[in-house]
Amino acid sequence: QIDAHSDMRNSYEGFKFSHASVMFNAMKSKQISHLIQVGVRDWCEEEENRINNDHRVSLFSNQYIQQELFENKGWGMVVEEIIDALPAKVYVSFDIDGLDPKLCPNTGTPVPGGLSYEMAEYLIRRLVLSKREIIGFDLCEVGNKEWDANVGARVLFILSNYMAVSQGKLKV
Repeated sequence: QIDAHSDMRNSYEGFKFSHASVMFNAMKSKQISHLIQVGVRDWCEEEENRINNDHRVSLFSNQYIQQELFENKGWGMVVEEIIDALPAKVYVSFDIDGLDPKLCPNTGTPVPGGLSYEMAEYLIRRLVLSKREIIGFDLCEVGNKEWDANVGARVLFILSNYMAVSQGKLKV
């Protein structure tokens, strides 16, 4: 999951199936063995407790990523840590607000910080080069302005193509 938000609330404003609880609900499925969260920078105490007490959840928060980068650890090394936590078959949930809001200013709930486009593309490419298979993906919360659509289309392009490569349908 690439996202600005953890989405691990039991419910949000009384609604159990809200955008803020999608990962909480997804983790109820026995088919999901791990949830790897990347770039998250906004969560509440309830979500933090849930993340810290569920061994199936690994959080690579924006704060962690930036600390590693500031302390001279390269993005490639952080990506290795992320990929090492992934199973052989991967579903990618990509919320556009996982990117820096300069790239998606009209998303519904932008949060300062986030991945650059190049960081996200590198992560997806390295995932595929690790011989893991992308079995599906979603892209959500793309804003309705031209720039947001441009960035969203490019993310959709890389996800589609790298999924096909991971399944042996395209060559790099």
